[in-house]
Amino acid sequence: MKNPESSANPVVRLKIERRSNHPWIFQKMVDKPDPRPKPGSIVDIFDREGTFAGRGFYNGHSRIALRVLTADPDEAVDEAFFARKIARAVQLRRDVLKLDAVTDAYRVVHSEGDGLSGLVVDRFAGTLVIEFFSAGMFKQRDLIRRVLLEHFPDAQTYLFAEDHVQKQESFDLRAPDAPQPSVITEYGVKFRASPGSGHKTGFFADQRDNREYLARFCAAGNDACPPHAASVNATNSSSARIRSGSACT
Repeated sequence: MKNPESSANPVVRLKIERRSNHPWIFQKMVDKPDPRPKPGSIVDIFDREGTFAGRGFYNGHSRIALRVLTADPDEAVDEAFFARKIARAVQLRRDVLKLDAVTDAYRVVHSEGDGLSGLVVDRFAGTLVIEFFSAGMFKQRDLIRRVLLEHFPDAQTYLFAEDHVQKQESFDLRAPDAPQPSVITEYGVKFRASPGSGHKTGFFADQRDNREYLARFCAAGNDACPPHAASVNATNSSSARIRSGSACT
C-alpha cells in the first residue's frame, strides 16, 4: 500500500475522527489548511488521529468543504478514475436496469449515488445535460464531457449550473444558448423536453415508472385526472396513441 503522506496532493486535516461514510464533510469539521488549496483542488484527507480518511475535492469557500471521492489510499483521482466511474454508471443503466429498452431519457450520473459527488448528467434522446454542483466537478468539465461522448458519441452536450450553486462554490459557468427541444420516448409515448428553458435539467425522468403505472391504472377502467406529463400516459392507455406531450421543466 502506498503511503498517502507521500502523495503529491495537498493535505487537509479534520478536527474530528472520521466515522461517517457520507462523502460530504462540512467546513466546521475541517482545520483551515495553510496554504489553502484553490476551490476544486484534489486533496488527501486525514482525520484528527492522523488516519487517512479519503481523497476528494476541497473548497474553502463552500459550506461543504470536502467531497470525498474515494476512501482507498491507492486509488488516484485522475482521468482513469472518472472514466471508470462514468463507465460503471452507464453500465448500470444499460446492462442492469436496461433502460434503453423502455426510454431514451434517463439520469446517466446521479452524483453521490454513482460516487461522483457534485455531478449530475441527464440524457434526453440525443442531448446530454451536464449539471455541476461543485467547483471540483466544474474543473473536470472537459474530461467529463470527453468521457461521456465515448459512451454517447452522437450526443450534443449542454453544460449547466444553477446561479446560487456557482456563488456558493465560487465558479463561473456562462451557459451557452439552450439546445433545441428534444423529442424523447418513454414506454412508447413521446414527450417534448426542453433542457435549459426552465428549472432543473428539462424533464422529470425519475417519474417514469409512476407514469407507466398510471397508464395501467387508467387502462383498467379507473377514473383519474392526472397532471402534466402523466396525463399523456393516461390518455395513451385509454384512447389513441399520443405522439407528443407537454414537458415537465
